[in-house]
Amino acid sequence: MEKEGLEGWIEISEYFRYIEIMIEKNLKQQYHISLKEFYVLYEIYKSDDKKLNINDLIKTVNLSQSAMSRLINRLESEPHKLIKREECGKDRRITYFHLTENGSDLTIKLIDEYRKLIKKVNIEHIEELISIVKTTI
Repeated sequence: MEKEGLEGWIEISEYFRYIEIMIEKNLKQQYHISLKEFYVLYEIYKSDDKKLNINDLIKTVNLSQSAMSRLINRLESEPHKLIKREECGKDRRITYFHLTENGSDLTIKLIDEYRKLIKKVNIEHIEELISIVKTTI
């Protein structure tokens, strides 16, 4: 990769990191929810049967087992109580996580807020950077 391509790639990476930092800052200030917590709530919300097990969440949110367990504990406990767990009737080793009514209501608000924040992103700038990177690799 030539220098221009590498610099463009680094700029793209930094831009996306900046966007995530700004989204996280906004969600924490307004809702006291981290970006990873939002991703967990969102993944459960959009799942077909509105429930996921911890392994599904680990894969989609990209956290370790221990980090995901801590995150789930935060979402289950006071004052949040945004998710609840339920054992699988067929296999008690599997635990599913569902949104509570509060969790579902908050997730809808968070999705709306996330969309508002994404609308502020300069997509044309990202496309220009990607175009530069593609032509200089």
